[in-house]
Amino acid sequence: MTLKLSSLLLFLFATAVLGSGIGYSKLYLFHIALVLFAISFVYYISMHDKQMTLRWPKNGFIYFLYFMFSYYALSILWSIEPLYTLRYLFYLLVGTSIVFLMNAYINDRQKYVSVFKVLSIFFIIAIIIALLEAFTSFRLPTSPFSDYATLFGRKATDYMGFESTVQALIKSVPTSFWGNPNNLAVAMVLILPFFLMHKKMLVKVVGAFAILIIIAMAGSRGAFLAFVFGLGLYFFIKGLHYWLPMLVVVFVGVLLFANNIESLKNSDNKRIAELAWTGDVLYTYLFEKEESMNSIGSRQLLIQNGLDALWDSGGLGVGGGASQAVQEQLGGIAGKLASMHNFWIEVLVDAGVVFFIFFMTWYVMLTYKLYRVYKKTKDRFYRYHSGALFISMMAFLVAAVSASSVIYLLPMWLMFGSSIALISLYKKERLYENPITRRG
Repeated sequence: MTLKLSSLLLFLFATAVLGSGIGYSKLYLFHIALVLFAISFVYYISMHDKQMTLRWPKNGFIYFLYFMFSYYALSILWSIEPLYTLRYLFYLLVGTSIVFLMNAYINDRQKYVSVFKVLSIFFIIAIIIALLEAFTSFRLPTSPFSDYATLFGRKATDYMGFESTVQALIKSVPTSFWGNPNNLAVAMVLILPFFLMHKKMLVKVVGAFAILIIIAMAGSRGAFLAFVFGLGLYFFIKGLHYWLPMLVVVFVGVLLFANNIESLKNSDNKRIAELAWTGDVLYTYLFEKEESMNSIGSRQLLIQNGLDALWDSGGLGVGGGASQAVQEQLGGIAGKLASMHNFWIEVLVDAGVVFFIFFMTWYVMLTYKLYRVYKKTKDRFYRYHSGALFISMMAFLVAAVSASSVIYLLPMWLMFGSSIALISLYKKERLYENPITRRG
């Protein structure tokens, strides 16, 4: 019986990768898998199955997620839009469930590898689908750019108001399993390090190149910056013998880019032109006020509105998920945008200054623990996974500002769950091998 329960759990993790890509309207295959698992779990408990493979995870990082859910639930008391807070609580409940179940299941290296293999297969499928969407007429039917989107309860894109060239451009924007190009780009950033850390050079190069193409075709400048940042971190943690060739490549690349930057900005290829403007866009986003309501101007105004609402709340926050209500009450940005489009500011505005400090401390500590595992271990298994997850967590700091919101981007929760599980497993194996060092 426990074998069936384990299979259901692996299926659940697989559907977490599939996300909105397989489902009808707001109902995903993942939701069905989660309900089926819950029913099966209750059944096995009622049968008093002593071979149960799940154990309640005792870990401070997971305890914080319980606290996070409780705090957001409490924020209903002062939320400016309690219904939005209830919806946000559902997102947190689902995300925390993923982290909990991964850590309840993974109690040895074999189970960690079994989960990793399942996730790897479906992320590779996601890459293949994204490339097919970008370069062929293939389109996942649930994509908003698909002609069949309405059959799956999704809103289809209206191409009538666009010229044929613009229509062709839009139709080549990949979304894969996530129904949105920015969400796809963020997911690609999260899995990039697992290609970079692979021992085979062919896997490194092909994987990184495929992800770079997908990010470029998705038109996500934030994810492109995260890609570059993640690549730099990879060379940093690998050491001096990786730094030297990197410096040569970067030096040559910078020279070529600087000499051709203006022509690239005016390229007929819109994707290349967008990436060439990334540096200028980043500078404007951080240091200048954009007056027009383009992507940068809209994002700046969203942040300003959110921070003004935070100030009005006395630093307490407007309530979980209620930052969207702040924008809606002001009429939205450019007549339509209401999500914060910056996950870190979203947490700050929703939950307030004190919780934001707690959350960022949790995030930094989790990331640092991964780095410590990478630096201390000689085990190839831990070196690979801790290094990859460390880069993922760091790159996500940048990537998370490109999507409208990542709170329900399930790969983020898979990253959290994998990171916590790996740290717990490393500590468990160290204590088992060296029982005298338990106080460490």
